[in-house]
Amino acid sequence: MTCSDYFPRRAWLCLTLALLLASFGAWPSRIQARTQEAAPSADCFSLADLPPEQRARAEALFLAMLDSEALYTIAADLKPMSSGYVRFQFEVAKPELADIETTRAMLARFRCGDRFYADVLTFAAVYDGKRYAEGVVFNRAALERAIRAHPTYFASFGLTPNAHPMAVVHTVEQAEPAARWRGYGYLFGYPDAAVDFFVTAGTSQAETGKFVERDFRHIPTQTRATGGFTWAVPRGSAETDEEKHLRTRALAVLEDYRARRARLIGEGKPGVVALLRELTAQPARKASAHP
Repeated sequence: MTCSDYFPRRAWLCLTLALLLASFGAWPSRIQARTQEAAPSADCFSLADLPPEQRARAEALFLAMLDSEALYTIAADLKPMSSGYVRFQFEVAKPELADIETTRAMLARFRCGDRFYADVLTFAAVYDGKRYAEGVVFNRAALERAIRAHPTYFASFGLTPNAHPMAVVHTVEQAEPAARWRGYGYLFGYPDAAVDFFVTAGTSQAETGKFVERDFRHIPTQTRATGGFTWAVPRGSAETDEEKHLRTRALAVLEDYRARRARLIGEGKPGVVALLRELTAQPARKASAHP
């Protein structure tokens, strides 16, 4: 039924709706942005209503996220997605999913307006009768920016900037190998040149059986010096300006995090929820136009 069906009795309603829609323009993005900005600190990452045991488990999970490369997704916009801060495996023939369900319930508390989304991703491949899964977290503004920056790739799957984060990562996970590698490279925030190299090297190895020699760039986290925020580059290649810029920004985030962590985490201290609220309240942590 259309507005014209009610004319003239409800013409005023149709006109009001039209004016509202026109005033919003690209309304989904603007509504989301306003929700993000409006979320009061006291509502962000709230665990106050959980029983003590569940609250302690959720706090440990949230701290594990921050201590991993997910810091660069949560406290900054450097990585649209991070994963691996919690891992699972289960028998396909007789799956036991209680831990995954419990973790999903805890991750549903990881919210601050619409800025973040956290969940458990189950991988498509099965090895020796087992399937693997791990925690993921998304910075939704950074994800939207990554989709806009690589329209040829994401649009080919029907993925638009307003796509749900899990729809994006499930599509990437199910893609054929080269497209899967490329998609994960974009989601993990690797430099474009590194993504191109990894896809080319992987395709070459699949065709020839010969491993393509490479070096690795590592950005440290709270718990790991290497192997966290890490990408491959051609053997012997010099660090690019984009990589230097990314490293500089990341190390500044890590230094800031370590100082705040020391002040807020420990016996008798405010705890991880206070730490998260401080980290995500910083204006410098918002999405930027830097390369």
